[in-house]
Amino acid sequence: MDQPLPPSAATATTADSAAPGPEGYAPFASSSHQDQVLERVLGRAGAGTVAVLDLDGCLFDTRWRQVQILREYASHRDLPHLFTVGVQHFRDWSLSHTLARAGVPGPLIQEIRTDLRAFWEDRFFNSAYVGHDHPMPGAVRLARALHAAGTVVAYLTGRDRGMHPGTQAALDRFGFPQEAEGAILLTKPDAAMADEAWKAQALPQLVALGEPAVFLDNEPVNVNLFRRSFPRALVVFVSTDHSFRPDRPHPDIPRVRGFLRTTDGVEVPDPA
Repeated sequence: MDQPLPPSAATATTADSAAPGPEGYAPFASSSHQDQVLERVLGRAGAGTVAVLDLDGCLFDTRWRQVQILREYASHRDLPHLFTVGVQHFRDWSLSHTLARAGVPGPLIQEIRTDLRAFWEDRFFNSAYVGHDHPMPGAVRLARALHAAGTVVAYLTGRDRGMHPGTQAALDRFGFPQEAEGAILLTKPDAAMADEAWKAQALPQLVALGEPAVFLDNEPVNVNLFRRSFPRALVVFVSTDHSFRPDRPHPDIPRVRGFLRTTDGVEVPDPA
């Protein structure tokens, strides 16, 4: 969720329902296909190469940040219904959809929608609140394996520079490759700048670091941009949540649901 929710996302309109929808988070999912894609990712690692990794909805599961915000809102406004919202209720970028899945009454959703959105935006795009995110299972391991192979790990995120301190602290706290180890965190210069515009602008900085060999992102418009710009690179779509834009990932772009392998033996059911 690297850019502000579009107005349609907050209103849960019919148009939203008709648009290509995200699959939602499945951090414990694994498959032989995912095994193969992750192996291909590591196969591209090596000295002189760059791995470009997105954060929100990619390396990090932002649902925990959102649950924290909603529970704060519930406390501030004395709305016990909102305490029922858990990570399992987040599937797309619509707060209205999320509340409805948690069983919050429709009239209440309509009543608080505007106020909740303002409360949410003040906190979601806030350096302190990114500390509530959890890494996707296996994400730290993958990033460290790329780094150990000599690849420069570049975190290219739609988070703005005001969120840089909290983001860097979270990366360090969870054990991702750090700036002191040669990794680099690229945050956009202006919070109002569209995510895809920032990532297009940042491409020359990536080339200056080495040969961009791997891209991981959960936004269709971004993976398509990377594929067009670096046809020899391995671009992977991380299928969690994404915007309500009509873009679809190019059919040749492989997708994963997360970063676990079948050999991890984790059998935790993902909520529907």
